[in-house]
Amino acid sequence: MLATPSPTPPQTPPGLIIHQCKDDEAADLFYDWATRVGWNPGQKAGIRDVMLKTDAHGYFYGKIDPSEVIHDLPSSTISVREQEQELMKKKERKEEEWGNGRGRELVEDPSVISVISAIRFGDNQAWIGCYITDPKYRGRGYGISTFNRALDHVGPTRKSVGLNAVFSQVKNYRRSGFTNPSWVNERRRGSVRDLVEVQEPELAARIVGGEFDEEVVLLSDERVDWEQLPEIERRYTGFERPEFVKDWVRFHASHPELHRVGVAVLSRTQKDENTGKPLVLGYGCVRPGFTSYRAGPLYARDASTAKKLLLKLAVEVLAADKRDPLVDVPLIFDIDIPDQNRASVEMFDGIGWMNTMSTQRLWRGIVPPYDARGCFGISLLEVG
Repeated sequence: MLATPSPTPPQTPPGLIIHQCKDDEAADLFYDWATRVGWNPGQKAGIRDVMLKTDAHGYFYGKIDPSEVIHDLPSSTISVREQEQELMKKKERKEEEWGNGRGRELVEDPSVISVISAIRFGDNQAWIGCYITDPKYRGRGYGISTFNRALDHVGPTRKSVGLNAVFSQVKNYRRSGFTNPSWVNERRRGSVRDLVEVQEPELAARIVGGEFDEEVVLLSDERVDWEQLPEIERRYTGFERPEFVKDWVRFHASHPELHRVGVAVLSRTQKDENTGKPLVLGYGCVRPGFTSYRAGPLYARDASTAKKLLLKLAVEVLAADKRDPLVDVPLIFDIDIPDQNRASVEMFDGIGWMNTMSTQRLWRGIVPPYDARGCFGISLLEVG
């Protein structure tokens, strides 16, 4: 049973029109807005190749009449000409990243004032993310109207609708029916090179040498049974989204030249009863982001397996950086971990990775059953 929504939802403010993104708009628009407010979602291609594929109709933006636009005043210390030159530099840096131009037009349109995503997973689950309102327009009803449009897209019958909330907004989300918490996410951050060369050099050497009872391999290895991966995520997070999991893994495993990495730990003795392939004991992914590498998910049967996965990801990223450095991306991992998994908290405490941000995981309706003891890091805040 879903929580009963407010009987008198606020009306859409005059002049606001909420649009559904077309496929060729969403990746540009949502990546730009996320990085604009300091979020670090990973590569734009992740929105295009995975999130849009999961629910191509779940991306919305609010737009006001151009006459209502509040223009930023030029800085007293920076001339208008200098601002224009800096803007041109940013455009040139992004030139190769744009699609066919529709998303670019929206990014540069000052009358676009809000964005939100609402991704449906099958008939019973959905996730709200990427909810941003331009600070100049907050407190006027524009944001909640955009939010309600996302809820309309999700519909009233899904049993579990989730989101991650900054703590200052938890009360507001509760008013919209998101009354059931699960865990608190902790954003852990640490140096990749320090992990491999200072914190865990012996383990890193054993990773390279393959000196374990289990096999620590890339997800692209033909011995990895991808059919096992959706069940691993379902067990540890409650999500039932098998196609999303496979697309997420494929995104990380298929392009090592882009510094995306996916790894797994396989049993040498146990086989999956359905496929006969080695039992997957855990898997993890990492990709370059805006201000760091974004790691996630990190699923494992225990802390020992999780640390092997983390070290394998770090070793592979360092090797990729040695071959072809990404000068704009620091060799830092960010990963969001559930506070309910004490083994994960202790593991990251032990290697000195600090908590830099926390968010509350909230649900409208039923909290899907999960065992957080195997979740050492979620996939991405924006998709759960």
